[in-house]
Amino acid sequence: MSYKLVLKHNDAVVSEIPLQKEQTVIGRKTDSDVVVDNPVVSGKHARIIKIGTKIIFEDLKSTNGTIVNGQTATKLLLKHGDCIQIGEHSITLIDPDGPEIPTKEEVHEQESEKTMIISPKARAEMMAKAGVGANSASSNEMPLGAIQVIAGPEAGKAMDLTASLTSIGKGDNCRIKVNGFLIGKQAAAITRRPNGYHFAYIEGMSKPKLNGETVDSQPQTLKDGDIIELGDMKMEFFIKEG
Repeated sequence: MSYKLVLKHNDAVVSEIPLQKEQTVIGRKTDSDVVVDNPVVSGKHARIIKIGTKIIFEDLKSTNGTIVNGQTATKLLLKHGDCIQIGEHSITLIDPDGPEIPTKEEVHEQESEKTMIISPKARAEMMAKAGVGANSASSNEMPLGAIQVIAGPEAGKAMDLTASLTSIGKGDNCRIKVNGFLIGKQAAAITRRPNGYHFAYIEGMSKPKLNGETVDSQPQTLKDGDIIELGDMKMEFFIKEG
């Protein structure tokens, strides 16, 4: 089989590399077989090994890890269409004689159909994890809070926190968008309750920080002037009304 690797950056094809060698090294160093110029990529990040008709992926103990088909991977057998994600770059294994691979839009449409219906139990668990309780409806009696992005791609953006739940992450439904392959679709949330605003981590390999301290799923009470960091985004929480 004449396999090849298709390297993309933000969905734009950068290069196509025929998989001819017994070992193909992926990394940031210029002597790598597949050079990925990105700070999150290790010098020698991973390799792809050909053993007969088998294609094997192996992470070379990289600093930030590797995602294959949406899951963290260290070593596994690859097949036609499998996608390796490293930072903003993706590397797809292609068999020219294999079946057509669905486009990103087609995959997204399929995933949207799967996630459109959320069971009441699942929603209750998610909201409980974020710290949203039944009393959140009375949160409009408290002073209004807001955030302003002070670092990152959206620096300068400000937003009033009027909702009982404000999601943060790379998911389409998040009000505050933060990109990055280590960021969860709903990475964190700010909740508005009668006793104040609270911030908590929800999912993703990268955890947020509050005033320099890593935050877990235990909600933290927000105070005027608190600094929230997630990925390359930094924002300040403040109270608008006394």
